[in-house]
Amino acid sequence: MGFFRNAVLASIAAAATAGSAFASIPAVSVRIEQVGAGFVTMNPTANPVEGGYTYSGAISLWGFQSSFDLSTNSKAATGNEAFGGFFTLKNTTATVQQFIIDMTVTNDPFSGNALAGGSVAGVLLGGPNGGLLQGVGNGAVWQAIINRPTGSTTIASLMNGNPFTVTTGANQSGGIAREFFGNNPQIPSLPIGPLGTSRTIRMQFLLGAGSEVSLSTSFVVQVPAPGAIALLGLSGLVGRRRRA
Repeated sequence: MGFFRNAVLASIAAAATAGSAFASIPAVSVRIEQVGAGFVTMNPTANPVEGGYTYSGAISLWGFQSSFDLSTNSKAATGNEAFGGFFTLKNTTATVQQFIIDMTVTNDPFSGNALAGGSVAGVLLGGPNGGLLQGVGNGAVWQAIINRPTGSTTIASLMNGNPFTVTTGANQSGGIAREFFGNNPQIPSLPIGPLGTSRTIRMQFLLGAGSEVSLSTSFVVQVPAPGAIALLGLSGLVGRRRRA
């Protein structure tokens, strides 16, 4: 798992440039709920690195053990602000358990309409009786959420299915294929309106007895400069004229 962890952190760090564009230090919170048993919230300390900050911690409750290595990076040249990293959770009980994980980071007070994009991938390690990662009902395992003063909005969902399911043999590992949003032509490109005060990566799933899931994930936002916004509008106008 060490190689996987290092590769994830390296991919997030690649978004950094010398001289952070953050106006303030982003605050991160990680909340893990084991449905029916309780929840734990951690507010990890921000550790400065080139271009941003890192946040690490470990959380456990009656039926799980979890750890995370997250980072925020701000790219001054493009205005991209990336949040994400590595998250792992093991179900230490003898039965299937439902978990809800919210990883939230505060945003600088941007004006204007933002663009967003992100991804998720991972590995499932089975317990003595095999491994299971499954969505709850028909709901998505992964969601990108924008939190505004007027309420929260889910802007994208990944790992969808009826339900989304990954299984492995006993003590065997299996890959979870990477999925993207806002990657046309590149991340971030999905218009989402005003950015709001914070954004959340939410993961909700059923995890088999003794199973362990390790996920790499990212959620990138950008508020285009006025010239870029004008170009986006012009692009749409040209497209409408061509279809006319």
